[in-house]
This record gives sequence, C-alpha cells and structure tokens, in this order.
Amino acid sequence: MTLPRRAGLALPAIALPVLLAPPLRHLLEASMALHMLVEFPLLFATGWAAASLWPRAANAGSRWDVEGLSSALLMLVTASFWMLPVALDLALLSPWVAFAKALNWLAAGAALARAVCRWRRELRLFVLFNLAWMMATAGLLYRESENRLCVNYLVDQQAWAGTGLLGLALLLGALAVHLAIDEPAEAPDAASRTA
Repeated sequence: MTLPRRAGLALPAIALPVLLAPPLRHLLEASMALHMLVEFPLLFATGWAAASLWPRAANAGSRWDVEGLSSALLMLVTASFWMLPVALDLALLSPWVAFAKALNWLAAGAALARAVCRWRRELRLFVLFNLAWMMATAGLLYRESENRLCVNYLVDQQAWAGTGLLGLALLLGALAVHLAIDEPAEAPDAASRTA
C-alpha cells in the first residue's frame, strides 16, 4: 500500500475520533457559530482530503454521479439539512445523530473532491449561488428572530451564527460572481453544432 493511500485511510481514521471526542466536540458544539461554521467545514475538509489522497479510477463516479449531478445534490441537501434548527438540536441530544452528521459531512467532502473537476461551469455556479442563497436566508432568520430557534442555543448565540452564515454567504456569492466573470462558457459540442 502506497504512502498517499495510507494517508488517505489514516486521515479520517484519526480526524473523526478527534472531532467526535467529547472534549473537542463539546467545545465546538457549545457555540452555535462554532458548531455550524467550524465543525461542519472541518468534517467536510477531512472527507475532501481523504478522497483527494486516494487514487482515482479512470471511470470513478461515472455510474452514480453522471456529470456530477448526484454529488451536487448531496452537497446541497447536506448543507440545507444541517442548517435546520431541529437538526442541530438532534445532533446535540443524540450520539447517533451526531455520528450520522459527521458521516454526512465526510461523505459530502469526499464526493465533491472526486466530482468537482467533472462539474460543468453551469453546475458550479448553480451550486455556489444556491449555497450562498440558502446560507443568507438561514443567516437572516437566525439573526432577526427574537425567539430561540434551537433549544440548546441562546438567542445571542443564534445571532452570532446568523452573522457568520451571512458572511459566508457573501464570500460564496463573490466566488460565484468571480467564476462567472473569469470562466468562459463552454463551447457547444460537435453534436449540438451539427444539429
């Protein structure tokens, strides 16, 4: 077994227990902003790094992820589900839901690491703009709500998380605009030119 393959196996094997170990997990999940804006990206990045280190097959993902649509759907569903207040509460109350949350974010990171290079320009822009829109909407709801939306987090923690989501939405939106301006539209293929 080669060194990159070992590293690809070792990374999630080490990172997942560390992220789910009570001291670090409780520290990250004590704050709603840290839970959503630090723990989720760390899990996602761990999955991405592990998949990036694993050797690719020539036709990897061609059956279940035609043109990257399944991986895009996985990313959008993952992000939207874990922005729900009830999902955050369940992840704090149930160890099984917390474990499922970790696996979900790891899988999303791994799937995107394999698929993003196959995404067409339009799909990249669609995913980025939709993530930005969803995060901005959730951020505004969290910031402007006078009631606690999560049982486990106070209103001020909710407001901080909302502010962080709005900031992240602005960054993703700016990245999408940058890609839309800098990246040329794909030329139509030969079949569509002859049609």
